[in-house]
Amino acid sequence: MKFFDTKYRLFGVVNIIDLVVVLAILAGAYAVYRVLAPKAESPKEAVNTADVTFDVVCPALRIGFSSPDQIHVGDTISKNEGKAIGTVTAVRAMPTPGVAWDTNTSKIVEYQSTLTQDLIISVKTTGQPTDNGVVVGEGILRSNEPMPVTTSTFECDTSYMANMKINGK
Repeated sequence: MKFFDTKYRLFGVVNIIDLVVVLAILAGAYAVYRVLAPKAESPKEAVNTADVTFDVVCPALRIGFSSPDQIHVGDTISKNEGKAIGTVTAVRAMPTPGVAWDTNTSKIVEYQSTLTQDLIISVKTTGQPTDNGVVVGEGILRSNEPMPVTTSTFECDTSYMANMKINGK
């Protein structure tokens, strides 16, 4: 069996030039479609957000100058950049623990200060846990790092974060 007959038709049915023209038109149409067709959005990586709770400890605040009454449950708390990082869920004060040298017994003894108090502010927020900490907004939170905080009625530059819990972990 011959591929082309005397009239240059493929298998005696289709003219080879017509076939090349049809294939060229189909290839061109496909190329135009690929260029002009709306791009299918690739599925975005799911952002792994979690509820985060932590305590901000403001140590050794002078009694009478800083009080737990200056900060309230429901206040928005922000880091020193001024961007909100969470909401206050609890506030408690406790006497600042300390140690001193007891000259009578020649030992170091623990005591609780009557002049200063530690203010512990519990905060709740939502963030994205990473290996380096929790990303909240544009910042990252890490336990036991300095964390100056501000609310509308309270400011503490010497504070640090403790007791971070992610989704109750």
